[in-house]
Amino acid sequence: MLQYIKRGKNRLFHGHRKSRNAEQQPSKAKGQVDHTPAVPVSVSSSQLSKETAQLEDTSLPQDLWQSAFDQLDPEEKDILSQMHASDPKRTDQANHPQTADMINNVIQVTKERYEKCQQGGLRISRSTGKDIDLRQLSQKIIDAALSFKEIISTTAGFDPTHHAASAWAVVSLGLTMTKNRFDLRDALFDSSEYLANVLARCAYIEKNFYSADSQEKAEIGHAIVRVYKVVLQYAAEVLAGHKPSVGRWILDTVTAITKQRLLELQTSVKEEEQHLQQWIQLDEHLQHGKNAENILAQIDEVSTSLRNLVQKFNLPIAEGAFYNSYNPYMDSLEALCLPGTRTELLCQVSEWAESSGSKCIFWLNGMAGTGKSTIARTVAQTFRENGQLGASFFFKKGEADRGNARRFMSTIAKQLIAHDQQLASGVLKAIETDPDISEKSLRDQFDMLILQPLQALELNQTTSMVIVIDALDECEHDNEIRIILELLPHVQYSTFIRLKVFLTSRPELPVQLGFKKVDNHQDLVLHELPQPVIEHDIRLYLKDRLSKIKDDNDTLPSNWPGSDRIEKSVRMSIPLFIFAATVCRFIGDGIRSPEERIIAILQSQGVSQSAQMENIYQPVLEQILNPSDENESRKLENEFCDIVGAIILLTAPLSIQSLGELLDVPEGNISFLLKKLHSVLSVPKGVHLPVRILHLSFRDYLLNTESAFHVDEEETHKKIALHCLRVINCGLKHNICCMLSNGTQRIDIPRQTVDQHLSAELQYACRYWVYHVEQSKAQISEVLPLLKKHFLHWLEAMSLMGIIQEAVGMLNTLQSSIGGHTDSEISKFLYDAKRFLLKNIHIIDIAPYQLYCSALIFSPTESIIRKAFEGERFRRIHILPQEESFWSAEIQTLEGHSGWVESVAFSTDGQTVASGSTDHTIKLWDVTTGEERQTLKGHSGPVLSVAFSADGQTVASGSTDETIKLWDTTTGEEHQTLKGHSGSVHSVAFSLDGQTVASGSMDHTIKLWDAVTGEERQTLKGHSGPVLSVAFSADGQTVASGSTDETIKLWDVTTGKERQMLKGHSRSVESVAFLADGRTVTSQASLSDAWVAFGSEKILWLPSEYRAFSSSANRDDILALGYDNGRVFVVGPSTD
Repeated sequence: MLQYIKRGKNRLFHGHRKSRNAEQQPSKAKGQVDHTPAVPVSVSSSQLSKETAQLEDTSLPQDLWQSAFDQLDPEEKDILSQMHASDPKRTDQANHPQTADMINNVIQVTKERYEKCQQGGLRISRSTGKDIDLRQLSQKIIDAALSFKEIISTTAGFDPTHHAASAWAVVSLGLTMTKNRFDLRDALFDSSEYLANVLARCAYIEKNFYSADSQEKAEIGHAIVRVYKVVLQYAAEVLAGHKPSVGRWILDTVTAITKQRLLELQTSVKEEEQHLQQWIQLDEHLQHGKNAENILAQIDEVSTSLRNLVQKFNLPIAEGAFYNSYNPYMDSLEALCLPGTRTELLCQVSEWAESSGSKCIFWLNGMAGTGKSTIARTVAQTFRENGQLGASFFFKKGEADRGNARRFMSTIAKQLIAHDQQLASGVLKAIETDPDISEKSLRDQFDMLILQPLQALELNQTTSMVIVIDALDECEHDNEIRIILELLPHVQYSTFIRLKVFLTSRPELPVQLGFKKVDNHQDLVLHELPQPVIEHDIRLYLKDRLSKIKDDNDTLPSNWPGSDRIEKSVRMSIPLFIFAATVCRFIGDGIRSPEERIIAILQSQGVSQSAQMENIYQPVLEQILNPSDENESRKLENEFCDIVGAIILLTAPLSIQSLGELLDVPEGNISFLLKKLHSVLSVPKGVHLPVRILHLSFRDYLLNTESAFHVDEEETHKKIALHCLRVINCGLKHNICCMLSNGTQRIDIPRQTVDQHLSAELQYACRYWVYHVEQSKAQISEVLPLLKKHFLHWLEAMSLMGIIQEAVGMLNTLQSSIGGHTDSEISKFLYDAKRFLLKNIHIIDIAPYQLYCSALIFSPTESIIRKAFEGERFRRIHILPQEESFWSAEIQTLEGHSGWVESVAFSTDGQTVASGSTDHTIKLWDVTTGEERQTLKGHSGPVLSVAFSADGQTVASGSTDETIKLWDTTTGEEHQTLKGHSGSVHSVAFSLDGQTVASGSMDHTIKLWDAVTGEERQTLKGHSGPVLSVAFSADGQTVASGSTDETIKLWDVTTGKERQMLKGHSRSVESVAFLADGRTVTSQASLSDAWVAFGSEKILWLPSEYRAFSSSANRDDILALGYDNGRVFVVGPSTD
């Protein structure tokens, strides 16, 4: 190889023959390197005549490329032959020739270059400063490549030896080298464009003229061979200079080769064009301009989608949720696994990711402190380096957006777009269809932002991608954990992307229950790894970290800390990596000498997990005390519990500055205390960055320890709640952001304006004060005075922060925790406040300052809220006639369907309403907040009936598509589709035990179905008209049915026999129900008399605008009405 490099260098720098152009150039200055190429491309007329004569003396070759190759120098042949032999993708199969593979590579590289240019990451200019039109250039290259590819695929015997691959390799090289060689871009791109065009032109002539018998065949063949020869000579020089083993000096030579030899190549080919142009018109050889344009148009579409996504919509993400999110106080050395540790585990994860037959989900579970998050970061980093990381999400309890799944789907979607930008158009379509999709249910977000874009993706080849999810158990809501685990396996249904999920968590019950329903997963229990493996890794970690501490302290002896101490530390740590990490942070914190610290640690005793936690944290905490002053130590303990107790119980972390304002403690006191706790808390250098706990085990320890550092959870929550009330009382006011118009919409108020007027501690207090009141389990008298003074100001702040929906749940929490008797003052205030909020929440969310305009003006004159804030009402508007004195029976209007609402139903607990619509969907609504929880899609026709199972876990729906579907109310997944009716399904009902579903149809029958297996149990026949309603008795033994035949029938569920027929109605029976005793059936009367009645009792008279409803459902004393315009009204009794 060394001999070859020397010969190559000699040829490149001291060529023995010069081209015509080279001879015309002035001699180089002394010491200047001669880049003149060794192989001549432009040759003299006499030489050409001689070569022509030689060719004419032989029979015309069938393989012109081989003929040209045979005329090369031995060294040139050797270079090109080595290129062929080294190509790992080479194949001699006729249907997959090497040349075709190289052309495909050229097309792909051209697309990538153009795509990068469209994203703004690539700008190409000539040496003159003029920009290159990359789109035009890319189109020409792709057109030429496709034209050449078509010829070799349709012409038998064309280039059987694949020498053309060498020329296309230079085209590809010219494109790929621009990734790093900005100075070569214009020459290399020109080279690629010119070569591609020449190759396509010659291939076209060879196919259409040389292959045919003609008088000019010999002349054509000789001209093409001469062109192929100079092309191969040019390719040999460029490829020789590009050999990786030759070194950087040869790569620099490629500059001279490319710029100079391109001119020579063009000159040589031009000499032959006079022989070729008589058979081909300009660009006649380019047959795929439209295909090339379509390829680039697809890239343009993706780029346009990305720009629109950025400019018009901004998918909200959970701050800090990426595996590599900025974290100024995380030790970079501890962020990833130490080299040499976790090797077998990481290898196993890598094999899982690469295997096409492995499970969709890899669940790494382990108890607290076993190193799951560090492994997850390492896995994510490895996949990122390999180009396989699709997205990551690291949950963290106590972090606002990382402690729940509200931003989970949108955060994942945004990262997937960054990984494969062709997903952008699918995501943009979803957002354009529903601009509020990021606020919808997890299932809807997953379906529209992730699954549908993935399924719509079309790629040239299948690729692998991994999503990394850490600490799922720290997601606060168990139902969100269950939904995520049920949805994730669906990512495997993408055609072109093999998507997998690496997930870590503690083995908590919600996660275990979730995985019981997920078959497509494999798991590994981290703390059950063989002890020698864990011991080895912890030993390596301790040796590495303690060695670094020694190096940073000149006073320590060279053999510190000694092998005995390391081994004892290893034994104390197993199996908890968090023990080893905390010990090293404590020893090296710089406050005390490392020697003193390690002695304190090693004096600890105990091997149980609780004892390990005590051994970890107690020495760290004791060092903040003053052993010589008991009173001062007690004072420091109290200060610790107040400050650190708040830090571990806050729902979202705050900075030292905000902590000081919230707790009413000087910043200096907090900073002084925390500087000794860097081994257990993430304490940033600046006072404006949040303070966080390093590991959840520290929180657990403080809440459970019996030492003086015990944090009383309820008492601390009460203190935080009182601090929040104080901050709100001092900080909130009418029009806090100083807007000039009551019509200002929230989306038009910059976030920085909100943050400028609402400090971090004030935002925290507004959002979480009710949580701390609830957790304190105390009656806090300061709540009512605060609400009387600042209720509207609080709603204004919540709206400005974009979380007004949370206020409904907070009022519900207050009602349940401190409401007391219904006649108490605070209970009446909270009832009125909730009615006020539910009535106006839609407009408050859009325009916060309509609180003081529309919301107050249209409130009842006797409303407690209206009276309390009458002085803040907008005075420039007056309405006549005045609104009602008290709140009406209408609680809330639910809007979202795009068609008529045909059916509504309450869940057994009264917390959810289901609505079926002519828009083919079922929607699930939160009765408390009015929020849409789920949209269930699957029917191909209008949904005429919906019903809940008694446990509320399943919804049944009947449709004009003649099917009944059973849905999971938590995840929105379709469990079963029941088929058998020959007409529209007008009514569905569950038995009380949830095991049987009854359906009434336009085909005049009732069918009974097994709700678990989906099997049809019975078909009940007897009605002479469509069945409009069905209902079960409480014991599940009888089904009642109402029909257009004006009768009600009672059926035996077991035998399917008709027990009784009830006659008396003079019109269709549209609804039937059993009373609670299970023996009495009632039928819903018509509403022609403007009354709602059950049985013979009229209970509510409806105004005219409420009478034209198309469906209804009742639960206890609440009635839901569905209307043709897509609205759902919930009606209930007023307490006034």
